[in-house]
Amino acid sequence: MKKVMMSFLVCLLMVTGSNFTSAEGNSSFTDSIDTSVTDTSSIEASSLLYSSIPDICIGGGSCGGNSKYYQIDLGGQKYIDNIVVYAHDNVGNWNTAHLVAYVDGQSVGRLPVKKVGSFLTFNVGQEGRYVRFYSVHENNDPRGDETVIKTVDVYGN
Repeated sequence: MKKVMMSFLVCLLMVTGSNFTSAEGNSSFTDSIDTSVTDTSSIEASSLLYSSIPDICIGGGSCGGNSKYYQIDLGGQKYIDNIVVYAHDNVGNWNTAHLVAYVDGQSVGRLPVKKVGSFLTFNVGQEGRYVRFYSVHENNDPRGDETVIKTVDVYGN
């Protein structure tokens, strides 16, 4: 067991690039840890403020309804660190959508939506109550382009 554990530690150290000689040698594992990158005392933890699974199609002409945007209400002013959306553009004739996020009417980002879907992270860093998403064509074609929003998570304090 001791030999297996030592082999595991050596492999782990090789993968992490840490310096290790042995318990009897001059170098030690703790001498090679860079504590400046592991100190998290100055980082305030974000909490999940809101989570939903709307599975809604917005924008363009192929969504089958009049959903031009999707809006959420956080129930009061909250500090928003970031918003994580899972969305895809596997609908309609074009697959060139961009998702635009607004917090209380102010744009906080515009990100391309992949046909196969992906997580989109909007870094916000401001207070707000209402979050609204619009789907637009990459070249701002007035006919727009569709986006299917599968999940929305809002993080902050």
